Amino acid sequence: MTHPGADPTTRGRDLPPMGHYARAAAVVIGVIALALLAWTTRGVLLMIFGGFLLAAGLDPMVRNLERRGMRRGSAVFLVVVVIVAGLIAFVVVALRPAIDQAAEFLLAIPDLLAQLSERFGDSNLADYLASPEFADEVRGAIDNIVGFAAEGVGAVLGVLSGAAGAVFTAFTVGAITVYLMLALPRIKAFGGRALGDEQRVGVFSEALRRIGGYVTGQLGICACAGVTSGIVFLLLDMPFPALLALIVAVLDAVPQVGATLGAIIATIAALTVGVGTAVVVVVFFVIYQQLENYVIAPRVFASAVSLTPMSVFLAVLFGGTVGGLLGAVIALPVAASLTVIFQYVFRDQLAQIEGRDVPEALAPPEPRPRRRRRRVDTPPAD
Repeated sequence: MTHPGADPTTRGRDLPPMGHYARAAAVVIGVIALALLAWTTRGVLLMIFGGFLLAAGLDPMVRNLERRGMRRGSAVFLVVVVIVAGLIAFVVVALRPAIDQAAEFLLAIPDLLAQLSERFGDSNLADYLASPEFADEVRGAIDNIVGFAAEGVGAVLGVLSGAAGAVFTAFTVGAITVYLMLALPRIKAFGGRALGDEQRVGVFSEALRRIGGYVTGQLGICACAGVTSGIVFLLLDMPFPALLALIVAVLDAVPQVGATLGAIIATIAALTVGVGTAVVVVVFFVIYQQLENYVIAPRVFASAVSLTPMSVFLAVLFGGTVGGLLGAVIALPVAASLTVIFQYVFRDQLAQIEGRDVPEALAPPEPRPRRRRRRVDTPPAD
């Protein structure tokens, strides 16, 4: 039924043409295809992302060498040589003994539980700790933890599992890191040209600075925790000191809960030696955590990761849910860079909420005055 007064010739003109629906369908199909491609190649993408994190973290060292007169390639080569030498020393001094001690630990579980049960006297708990059933449960729990970590990394990376997959992933990430370290100035220059705005370029540089500061700072803090705890474990004559120190160093990379888990594991191991040893270990970790939280971490991180405790907790929770242990570790630098972008995008709204002026660094650029064209008078034709 046609409305009175309506022109029949205009019916259907308000509807978009068929080409509009075709373009919308093509965009939807393209987005779905890109999402499927990203999920299929997630292993490669995450290795590139890991290499980018490492390259951004090592870039301050490279730039420091450049300021001393070295070329970019020579500076990258020197940093890589130092890192490779450090990795070799780490494998020889810490990783290889830790692997050997891990095998010894699995064989010594019944004896360790028997020693632990002696600390509780003639009680039901002591009988339960010394029972073969509990030893089997401990072995099963360790297998589940190792399997969960391996499945989490495999599910996130989507690469080969086992030793071959780990070696392949390590070499691939290392090669990507070297290439990105060499190309990082060109990447920054390209980002500056693509963004086309000084404020946006500043946001991009600030995000890279925070990522780099977090990576280098976290590696330093983990190494400090592992070395310090390893020395304490050796002085206390605890069993499997290299393995325990490696566990403490790895868990220290997990925000919020990692240091506490490492302290609990070390305390349980100390109980097999004696109650006094366990008390000393607890006191050591309490003192060291205070030193790390209030002295070491603020000096190492500086303003690299300026996140509230709630933001840290939510980032770790989301990262751990998506990517397991690996996701929890990389959640903080990602959250820190997203915070910089968020502060830039909503700078006006944040300034109004806080009742202050927009910072000059985040203020939108003033419009450039238009140049007036000079009028050229042409002489009259003869």
